[in-house]
Amino acid sequence: MAAHMAAGVRRVKPSAWVELALALPWLWWSWLAIALISGPFDTFGVVLSVVWLVSAFAVVVYPPLEHVLAAKVYRLRKPFEWELRRLGPAWWAVCTAAGADPNRYRLWIHEGPEATPPYPAPGAAIAVTNWALSRLPDRHLEAVLAHELAHSLALPRIPSLLLYWLTLPAKIAGRIVDFCWNHRLLKTLLKVVVGFFLISVIGIGLFLGFDSVWVWLLLSPFAAPVVVPWVARVQEKMADRVAFDLGYGFLLAQVFQGREYERAQLAEQGLRQTVGGTQPLDSARLHALEDLLNSSPQNGHHPPY
Repeated sequence: MAAHMAAGVRRVKPSAWVELALALPWLWWSWLAIALISGPFDTFGVVLSVVWLVSAFAVVVYPPLEHVLAAKVYRLRKPFEWELRRLGPAWWAVCTAAGADPNRYRLWIHEGPEATPPYPAPGAAIAVTNWALSRLPDRHLEAVLAHELAHSLALPRIPSLLLYWLTLPAKIAGRIVDFCWNHRLLKTLLKVVVGFFLISVIGIGLFLGFDSVWVWLLLSPFAAPVVVPWVARVQEKMADRVAFDLGYGFLLAQVFQGREYERAQLAEQGLRQTVGGTQPLDSARLHALEDLLNSSPQNGHHPPY
């Protein structure tokens, strides 16, 4: 049984190398954020870096900290009793189809109107939106859970948690920038800081030459508003593909088709993909799944359990 489960996971899981490659910009920006705050040779910088690394180890070895992260950082909540009664059978069915151990994960609820949460939760957390839980039939709920499980299949709990924690400084810096940009006084201060940073980088470029990779690495945070949402959309489409490989392609396509129908019933205008959107449009995900179903229809139906 264990060998069958392991083979099932190897068959459907996305590439760990792709997930690691997508995390590289975040790791660089996190190091850069700490370096800019503390200075690379300052004692405070050394202490901050050590605390950063030790805290990552603490999150991995002490599971209650992971639960605190899920509730406070990911903004998830524990399922109510009636929600667990609905989630339990669907979750076991999905894990059986994937050859995964359902007891290795913990189910959480994301309060939102989306079919899937805007960002996947790392570690052992599996989040499902309350919209999906309250609106979808059982089999379609399985399809959404298959999508969420796909995010966790590429990387085991420990590497996933470590990557998330080590990239947290960059994520916090991004939220600070967003907060400052939305307040008039702080926006002016932010422009001054960014201007000073640009002048410093230009000075480095004049000294090292603008063909130096370090100059472009220092300028890379300015690409974050485009790169970060693009990476998130790639991860979502990868997870959709894994759900398709598990046999949930047709059901997942029906989920997105139903959302498009709801939008039409409400006479809402068709949405356009924005540069900052972290999720592909339902219509884009539907078209991608339809292409997969047309190319390999046998893979998109009837999960093997």
